[in-house]
Amino acid sequence: MTVKTTLSSVFNLSHSPTDIAGEATVDGVRTLTSRPIEVPGKFSSLFLSVNATIEAEDYLLLEAQVRVQDKWSPYYKLGMLSEHLKTSFPPQQDSFGCVSIDELVLSIPAQAYRFRIQLTGTANVTRVYSCGVKDPFVYDGKTADRLPRKNFLQEVNPISQMEQKSPERRRICSPTSLCMALQKLGQEVSLPHVMAEVHDGFANVYGNWLFNVFHAGTYPGIEAYARRFSRLEELKDFVTDQSCVLASIAFEENELPGAALAHTTGHLVLIQGWQKNQILVADPAAPNAGSVCRAYGKTEFARAWLERKQGISYIVRKK
Repeated sequence: MTVKTTLSSVFNLSHSPTDIAGEATVDGVRTLTSRPIEVPGKFSSLFLSVNATIEAEDYLLLEAQVRVQDKWSPYYKLGMLSEHLKTSFPPQQDSFGCVSIDELVLSIPAQAYRFRIQLTGTANVTRVYSCGVKDPFVYDGKTADRLPRKNFLQEVNPISQMEQKSPERRRICSPTSLCMALQKLGQEVSLPHVMAEVHDGFANVYGNWLFNVFHAGTYPGIEAYARRFSRLEELKDFVTDQSCVLASIAFEENELPGAALAHTTGHLVLIQGWQKNQILVADPAAPNAGSVCRAYGKTEFARAWLERKQGISYIVRKK
C-alpha cells in the first residue's frame, strides 16, 4: 500500500496487489478481498476508485465494508462495471451508514475498511484507490487558500455543457470536464462518447465518480483516481502539463463572485492553474466556450471546494 498523502482531515491511499489478502473462484467468478486497512484516526466517509481492464461480456463488482471498534459492517455494493453497462444500486442503509450513489457515508465513524472485488472472465484490476474524510472534519482557513509559489496555467480546449444539443446539458458537468481533461492529455474523444461511457444506468446520472474515473483509466497511458485535498498549494504536484485535477465545488449566491452558476450543491470544474490570489478554472457551466475559462478568488474557491465539498476531486494524468 502506498500512502499518497495523509492530512489532518482527509486521507488518500493507493492499493496494489499486495493488499489482497484472499482470492477465491466460484462458478467462474473470482473474488478478491483486501486485508483490513487501518486509517489513522476515525473517518466518516469512504470513496473507492478502480483502474481495471474489462472486455466483452465480463464485469467487475466493487464492494466495501468498514469496522467500527471490533464490529464489521456488511459489504456495501459501490458499483458494477462492464463494457456496455455501468450501474449503481438501490439504497443501502443500516446502522453503520449508507451508500450515496458512489460514496459510503457513515453514521458512526469507523477505524478501518476492507474492499472486495468480484471479476469474471479476463477482467483484471490494476489499482484500487481510496480517499475519505476524517472525523471530525476541520477546515483550516488560515492555510487552505495558500497558492503554489509560481504562477501556472494549463491550456485546455474549452467546452461548454450549455452549448450541447443534449437535453441533459445541465447535468453533464462531470463528463464535460472529463472530456476537456482527456483532450488536454492527447486523447481524441468526443463529449457524446464520454457521456455514454460514464452514464449510471440505475441512478440515471452522469456524475457517478466511480464510473468517470474508471472510464478515464481505460485510455492508453492514462490513470485516474479520486483524491481529497486540504490546501490549494497541493495543486502544484497535480495540475501540470501531464496531469489534470477536476474539483467538486458548492456555494450559495454571491459566495463565488464571477461563477458561471448562481449557486450549486455540487458542480465539477477543471482547475487550470493559479495566479495572483486567483484560481484559474475551465467551468463547463459557462454559457459558451468563449467564457469557459475563468478566474475565481482563491479564498472563495477554497471555501467552495475544500470546505463545502471537503476537497473531493479526481485526478486524470499520464502514467
